[in-house]
Amino acid sequence: MKKLNLMKVVLMTALSFLLYNCESNSEEVIEVDPVTSVEEARMCLFEMKNSNDDKSRGVSTPSLHWKNGQTITVSFLNGSANYQARAKEYASEWEKYANIKFKWVSSNSSADIRIRFNKAGGHWSRLGTQSKGGGQSMNLGYEDDGSSDRGFRSTTIHEFGHALGLSHEHQNPVAGIKWNKPAVYKYFAGAPNYWDKQKVDHNLFRRLDKNTTNYSEYDPKSIMHYSVRNAHTLDNFSVGNNNKLSVIDKEYIAEVYPKADTTPPTGDICDGVAPYKGRSFPYSVGDKVTSQGTLYQRTSSGWINLGACGASTPADICDGVAAYNGNSSYSVGDKVTSQGTLYQRASNGWNNLGACGN
Repeated sequence: MKKLNLMKVVLMTALSFLLYNCESNSEEVIEVDPVTSVEEARMCLFEMKNSNDDKSRGVSTPSLHWKNGQTITVSFLNGSANYQARAKEYASEWEKYANIKFKWVSSNSSADIRIRFNKAGGHWSRLGTQSKGGGQSMNLGYEDDGSSDRGFRSTTIHEFGHALGLSHEHQNPVAGIKWNKPAVYKYFAGAPNYWDKQKVDHNLFRRLDKNTTNYSEYDPKSIMHYSVRNAHTLDNFSVGNNNKLSVIDKEYIAEVYPKADTTPPTGDICDGVAPYKGRSFPYSVGDKVTSQGTLYQRTSSGWINLGACGASTPADICDGVAAYNGNSSYSVGDKVTSQGTLYQRASNGWNNLGACGN
């Protein structure tokens, strides 16, 4: 997790609370083929953007995120001890970077995520907290019957990414994949998918709307990206079978579920902050300065007053900050809390300032 300091505020993921209007039914992300996986259900997606360095931070649905720091219970509805142990091992990759824990419970216990191994059922998962509510919520299309399990690791990590609320990277508005559409239509019209043109358009070629999402550069190394055959593109572009978390996957999930910042609080909010140098100095959004005994922070429209120098930094960054209210109107610089995290309004969305409690 990126740490805050008084020299510079690292502007993290711009988080918008304005999402598409989605159907109320539970949504499943279905991977029909582990090599050329595709999305079956319509999803309400949201692209996160890092407003500081414009590096990709993945795709997810904030309304379906679990509570930060939550222990998520998981059960297997079937499967051999061997396959269950391997699924646990691969799923735990997310725990290394996200502030969540998976607790594995027995099949007859109540669980947030319920997994079945069914070779005929393909690979799919419900999205985020839609996993809750009873019944199977994830399928791993493998059975311990002596057959090949190529892709087990990548499939398991990928599906648990969906279970944490993450969506598919190929739907990034700026992915720019130059699809060879006739070849793709022909391929998916055959076994095992038998898809018509409309379904291929919906599952493969559909991308997020630039006008209704925040987005950033595209990450073909993401575990959440489908593999892409070079025969299915016009410029010989391809994406292999990603079987581990990319650098961006790790950074992004740490921003969605931030771990506690162990940096000790400072005694003065102005400690280490330079005085204001005048209008000619090239300040950027997020920069802090002191002027006449007061701390200020730069926004896209001017400077906001953060308080008088000499005041102690709160033990909890969320102290005194109200919870987000969807019916309220917010201005640049306003702060809110949501699901245990502090956010500040920017001109293009919300900046994640870290987990409450710091």
